[in-house]
Amino acid sequence: MSRQRRPTGDLPPGYRPIALLADGRRLETWDAWDETRGTRCVVKLLRADRRDDPRVRQAVLLEGHLATTLAHPHLVRGYDVLDEPPTVVLETLRGATLAALVDEEPLGLADVAELGCQLASVLGYLHRHDWLHLDLKPDNVVVDHGLAVLIDLSLAGRPGSGRPGAGTRGYLAPEQARGRGLSPATDVWGLGMTLVEALTRTAPFGDEATWDSRRRWPLVHRPAPGAPAGLDELPESVRDVLGACLSLDPAARPMLGQVRTALEPLRSPASAVHDVVAPLPPRR
Repeated sequence: MSRQRRPTGDLPPGYRPIALLADGRRLETWDAWDETRGTRCVVKLLRADRRDDPRVRQAVLLEGHLATTLAHPHLVRGYDVLDEPPTVVLETLRGATLAALVDEEPLGLADVAELGCQLASVLGYLHRHDWLHLDLKPDNVVVDHGLAVLIDLSLAGRPGSGRPGAGTRGYLAPEQARGRGLSPATDVWGLGMTLVEALTRTAPFGDEATWDSRRRWPLVHRPAPGAPAGLDELPESVRDVLGACLSLDPAARPMLGQVRTALEPLRSPASAVHDVVAPLPPRR
């Protein structure tokens, strides 16, 4: 039996490890101290045993490039990206993941409307730069005093084709299982999944649902799709748009602007989740 690999905490110069946050198949993620900036940060370091894999190296460096070149108030900020060893340095976010908040209790409709508008805003920004997030889920949204921030660009890619099955079990859009036909509608699926779960505390197709992408089998879903519980009392416009987000046919899903139009009237200044963009002052 081979000895289990242990994270070394051997971060690049200038970064001092504080605590290991996650040890994944590709990355070690550390809570660290940035000596140059004089602040805490998150360091995502490619594992030593994966550094000879060019595909994995490229994916880590791409995530770092996106995090350090794209800027939006609802997107995690990148501080640095290093080639050797492949490393991504990100801001430390306060607050809790949306998944943790929903575990305590479902969000109210006004809060979900605010959340949906913020996420639609940042997804639209990515799409205008010809990037797809491809892994929108409650675990990848951090909420702090009303500010929702989208994290984890490790699966981001261009519209078109991708690696079949790349995504998160239970949140995978059908076209992600096939690895073709990826488009902004794929992120709309993730948005719908996230908002429905925030409202109901239930993943629409079950926590273990997945799409079977094996070539010898037809594309199937287990368990069979059903209307998520808890949506009957929603305004018809919201119920309809969330249901459309989860259409199996990407062409039948709404545009982000249509989602925002349905949610906008329900936003409340007193919501736990609010927009960080202040209105423009009146012209004199």
